[in-house]
Amino acid sequence: MNKDSKSIIFMPVMLAYDVIAILLLIGYVYIYQYAPLDESLNDTVLNTITAFAALLVAAIATAIYLHYQPADFPRKIWLYLMIGCWFWFIAESLWGIIVYIEGEVSSPSIADTGWVGGFVFFTIAFYHQYSIIYPSQKKNIIAVSIGAWALAVFAPAIGLLITRTFTWESYINYYYPVADLFVGIAGIALMFVFQGGALARPWFGLVVLGISDFLYAWAEQTGVYAWSAANSNLLTLAIDTTYLVAYLILGMGFLGHWILINYGLRGKR
Repeated sequence: MNKDSKSIIFMPVMLAYDVIAILLLIGYVYIYQYAPLDESLNDTVLNTITAFAALLVAAIATAIYLHYQPADFPRKIWLYLMIGCWFWFIAESLWGIIVYIEGEVSSPSIADTGWVGGFVFFTIAFYHQYSIIYPSQKKNIIAVSIGAWALAVFAPAIGLLITRTFTWESYINYYYPVADLFVGIAGIALMFVFQGGALARPWFGLVVLGISDFLYAWAEQTGVYAWSAANSNLLTLAIDTTYLVAYLILGMGFLGHWILINYGLRGKR
């Protein structure tokens, strides 16, 4: 298969994703900023857009998993990545449902089990990935994984206790950006391992997600988020839109990987 025929095959796929992503982003910003619907329906549509973006990520991860045969080493890695992505989709869906029914979500909530569960499966996936690369370093990989989890779990609690601002809601809010950044860094580090950026691209989305989560935690903790939302300030728009963008970046990276393994590698045979 020559370069032109490969481009004919995969360019429409990426183009379709880009169009969908742009439409989702434009629709989200418009509905968020101008609120053309009543408040409850407006929030429902916004949460549905975010959940749909998470669904796209989970679907693409599933397609990558199904590409590999049972004997292929990457299949196990993508099994756990796929499960983690579906957990996040379920979490986003539960969040939207709770908001629709109750008007707000207490923290922690049942949706948090989905996000935390996703981090568990992402950690297992990276363990298998790095164990394949460094089979003699499995104990060290486990130690690093445990250390990262300990830091993500305890660092927010310690910081909030020191500042005497600890609540379960604030703890949960600060846990997510730390966990996002650790998973994102673990993925981006593969760029240096493989001496290329293809396998690292998806995980830039998690770094962006971490930044969005941190800004939300800070704004919520200081009361700036509520003030900004009440005054139609661009800060809340930027924070919440960045969260959606992170999912779209993650999906774009996964789709690029799917294209690579389906057409890039086959085209070289």
